[in-house]
Amino acid sequence: MVFPSTPAAVLLLLLLVSTALLVLVFALRVRSGRLPVFRPLPGITRLRTLFGEVAESGQPLHVATGPNQGSIAQVTPTAETLGSLLIAQRIAQETTKRGGTVMATSGDIVAHAALRGTFHQAYRQAGFASDFRPENVQLVAQNTPAAYAAGVAARYRVAPPAASVAAGSYGTEALLITEEGAAHGIPQVAAATSLAALPVLALSAEATLIGEELFAAEAYLSDSAAPKARLLTQDVLRWLVIALLLGGLLWQVLAPVLNLPELS
Repeated sequence: MVFPSTPAAVLLLLLLVSTALLVLVFALRVRSGRLPVFRPLPGITRLRTLFGEVAESGQPLHVATGPNQGSIAQVTPTAETLGSLLIAQRIAQETTKRGGTVMATSGDIVAHAALRGTFHQAYRQAGFASDFRPENVQLVAQNTPAAYAAGVAARYRVAPPAASVAAGSYGTEALLITEEGAAHGIPQVAAATSLAALPVLALSAEATLIGEELFAAEAYLSDSAAPKARLLTQDVLRWLVIALLLGGLLWQVLAPVLNLPELS
């Protein structure tokens, strides 16, 4: 099999190789203790205080990973849903090792299966495997945003949790969740990337992770090297893409003046 020699194919290959090398280099740096200082995120700071509060209250911390914002037939989770699953995993680990209880609602069957597995593993790692209850991880309204948000809000009315984290692929329906939580005095942290969701979340939640902060949250909440290495790699690749865009723009501007070949 011959690899295509087009510029786009070569660039893609270089990008993949560079990504793998950067992850390896940053993982080694983190393990050796050479870790850059991450800027503080109010949402992460508030979330860390909730772990202890939940353990002391005896009530569960609820995680709502969102409706996946796709068609009913969509199988692959969105990037936001994957990010929310990683956040849920870290929350479960931090909460259970303090003796607290964690529960979740998801609006996607794939996310639901993943949550059950990660929560069970978190309880087992904390030494409380017998405390895991499968019914604490519920599937609500497969990929139907409004119905999902209404279902989570109804759960808040019936059994208010000690705290709540709503992170994932949300739209304006997120207001149904956070407003119900605010009405019951539930401490809430939210995370989203949608311009439709962010204004309502910022107004109704105590702290909000905005845009890329949703994807960075895993690294902030974890003590292991891999998440931090991935976050540092993402930062480098972001600057690389910006440099390539600016370089291409500059080339297009100077090409007629300096008789440079056009970029294909």
